[in-house]
Amino acid sequence: MRVVQSRCRMALVALILALVLPTLPILPLPAASAATVPTGFSGLTDPMAVRFAPDGRVFVAEKSGLIKVFPDLATNTPTVFADLRTNVYNFWDRGLLGLALDPNFAANPYVYVLYTYDGVIGGPAPKWGAPGVDSDPCPSPPGPTTDGCVASG
Repeated sequence: MRVVQSRCRMALVALILALVLPTLPILPLPAASAATVPTGFSGLTDPMAVRFAPDGRVFVAEKSGLIKVFPDLATNTPTVFADLRTNVYNFWDRGLLGLALDPNFAANPYVYVLYTYDGVIGGPAPKWGAPGVDSDPCPSPPGPTTDGCVASG
């Protein structure tokens, strides 16, 4: 019964995303010269998504579950905006995979993320890793290619 409920929820989420995503505004990319990586640019590991805020800040999602922010393109070193590593299951093709800023970010400073939850639906995190680590294991058993390490989204 729980599997059927989970699949129904996933189908509902997919339907909502299919209806909502096409209505979101597409922000223009900065000019090529503005997007040039500054000399000495550092502090990122496995960046998965980059978003530019209207106030000039640059948000970068790392696969491990860290979200870092640069105050502007001229600043070489980021600060940690959010640490979601305890909840994010970072193994193989799983992890923090998407990042979006609210379409009206100046008035609604919300940051949305898409990640694999390190636990079963309704269960506590972390199931496979440890709090605050960058990478999570999938021990054998169950093994990553046999029964798999169950996680959720």
